[in-house]
This record gives sequence, C-alpha cells and structure tokens, in this order.
Amino acid sequence: MDSINPQVPSVALFVTRSEIDFSHRSPSPICQRWFMVLYLKSEAKELALTVYPVNMKNPEQEFKKAYNSNPPVVVFNETNDKSSQVVLTDSRDIEVEISKCFPVMNMNSLKEAEDVCSNVYIKFHPYLKSSTGDQQEQMKLRSLLTELKRINDYLEETGSKFLSGNEMTFIDCDIMPKLQHIRIAGKYYKNLDIPNELRALWLYMERCYQSKAFQESCPFDQDILMHYEGKVAPNHKPFGKTPTLQQPTMTLTIPA
Repeated sequence: MDSINPQVPSVALFVTRSEIDFSHRSPSPICQRWFMVLYLKSEAKELALTVYPVNMKNPEQEFKKAYNSNPPVVVFNETNDKSSQVVLTDSRDIEVEISKCFPVMNMNSLKEAEDVCSNVYIKFHPYLKSSTGDQQEQMKLRSLLTELKRINDYLEETGSKFLSGNEMTFIDCDIMPKLQHIRIAGKYYKNLDIPNELRALWLYMERCYQSKAFQESCPFDQDILMHYEGKVAPNHKPFGKTPTLQQPTMTLTIPA
C-alpha cells in the first residue's frame, strides 16, 4: 500500500504479510493497529504512508540487518535531514512519537474507553485454548462475554460513534482488529457468535467496517484463522474447512 505525497513527511510501516496474497493485510492485530493509525494520519495529509509486508518465515536480509526486530516497525525522518531517521519498534514509543511529530489530528483516547477495552482480548485467549467439555470452558466464555458487554454498555451510555467521541482515536485502532479476531476466530474454533443483543457493539463495529482505515488494513478471514493455528486446544475440531482450502473472504458486514 503506497500513498506518497512529496509535500509531507514520508513514513514507512513494516508489517507481517498476509499468507493469502502476500500483501500488507497483516493478520497481526498490533500491525493492523498501527496501519490504521497511520492511514488516518495519511488521510489527514499529515504524512505519506508506505506499508511494506514482511515474510516472517523468511525475512528479507535487508529488513533483518536494518531493524533487527519483528513487525510492526515504523520508520521516518524527523527533519528533511535523512541522518535523523527515527526507527520505532515498541508500541508505546510509536504512540508517543506519532503524537509528537504528527500532532494536527488529535488521536488521544479517553482513559475510560481504554479501561473498558483493556481485558476483552486477554479473556479471549484462555477461552480459545479451552477444550470442549472442560469444566472451565463455560466460565471462560462468561468472562469473555462480560467484557464484550462492558464495551457495548459503554457505547450505549456515551452515545458516540466511536469509543472516545465521533472520530476514531488510538483506542479504536487498537480494539477493532481484536474484535475482528474474536469474531472470526471465535466462530471457526469455538462456534462463538458475538450476541446479537449487543446492538451498540455491533453498530460500532459496522461504523469501523465502513472506515477506509479498516477496509485497507483488514486481513482476510483465513489469515486470521491461520494466525491462531497452534494456539487452540490440542485435538480441537474446528467448525469449518481448513483455512487453506477455503476461498479467501473478508468479513466487513454485521448480521441483519
């Protein structure tokens, strides 16, 4: 993905590549997070973004030698002097530097929104790993559903389009890729559906689906499924064909 504009600073983002089409549509939630943030900054004409997919099974020597890190990696020049290149590999540093160097569009999130979203992905992993019939499985499911309902109730209470107001901020770019993973991987591996009664959450996801930032960065469903291979309970039988035998799809709609 390339959006070069010579009038604004150039920013390079290195992400883990898709295994479906080898593109920039990374199945890593953290890579998609920074893709979305930088895409929004690019839309606001603060920077010119180029996204480079990295084959993590056999990373290019140039990438390994230059950055010695796993994606995401963000690279830009603080000034026109190319000797002042900034290389960021830690998410905390990325957020601080993006806010400092590209301040026109304020993407800071409300602390309440961050708190409400802080546990949902953490609760997803133990549920995904639980074996069918495990005494703890239902308890882990209830914990996950409780966290999804917290986000739903917060959105109902605030009445805003997104989590920190009517524009997307850092927290939306962080949580929406995770919600997509919960939706797609949860259904395939655990036959989990996000409850229809969480209407505010579904409408929120629909608004995110309609954003160019999410559409351009969204991984294929099959990439998400492959992202969790080896992270589910042993001998677990999924609810569907093996991802590599499926036709590539990308879920960007909500249930009727």
